[in-house]
Amino acid sequence: MVQYFTNIYEAVSSAFVGMGITIKHIWTKPVTLQYPDERQVLPDRFRGFVFNDTTLCDACGICAKACPVDCIYIETDGKAKDRFMTRYSIDFNKCIWCSLCTENCHANCITMSHDYDHSVYKRDSLVYDFMIPGVPRVPCHKITRAELGFYVEPKDEKPKKPAAPKPATDDGPADDKGETK
Repeated sequence: MVQYFTNIYEAVSSAFVGMGITIKHIWTKPVTLQYPDERQVLPDRFRGFVFNDTTLCDACGICAKACPVDCIYIETDGKAKDRFMTRYSIDFNKCIWCSLCTENCHANCITMSHDYDHSVYKRDSLVYDFMIPGVPRVPCHKITRAELGFYVEPKDEKPKKPAAPKPATDDGPADDKGETK
C-alpha cells in the first residue's frame, strides 16, 4: 500500500517539475531559425566544403597526397615548363573535411569555406570540378604562369645582413665613452 502512494507522489511531482520547465520557457524568445532564409552564424574555424582557386594552383599534388581518403583528383599534361593542369576535382562523397589538404597547400589556393548545405538528389553531382570553363588548361610552371597572366606569388626580398662590428683592440680597458686609457 505504501508503494502505491509512493508511485502516485513520484508521478505527480515529476509532472510538476516538467510543467515548471515548460512554463519557464513560455516567455523566452524562440531560437528557431527559418532555415533557407536565416542561416546559423558559424565560427571562424568551421570546416565546410573545400574550395580551390585554380588560378592560384600550380598542380603540385601535395593536397592529393595528403588526403587520407583520396578524394582529390588532379590531372596534368606535359612535363616541366610545358606542364598544364587539365583537371582538378574533389569528390565530396568521400571527403571527411579533415582540412589536411588546406594545411599542406603551399600556394594557399585551397580553403575550407563556410558552405555546408549542398543537398543533391544524385550522388554523382557531389563530384565538383574546379576548372574554369573559359580556361581549358592552367599552366603549372611559374614563368609560364606569369607570361599568360596567371597569379604568381611575388618573391620576398631577403633582408640585408647588418654590418659586422669592428673588433675591439687590446690596448687596455675602456672607459664609459669607449676610449682606451
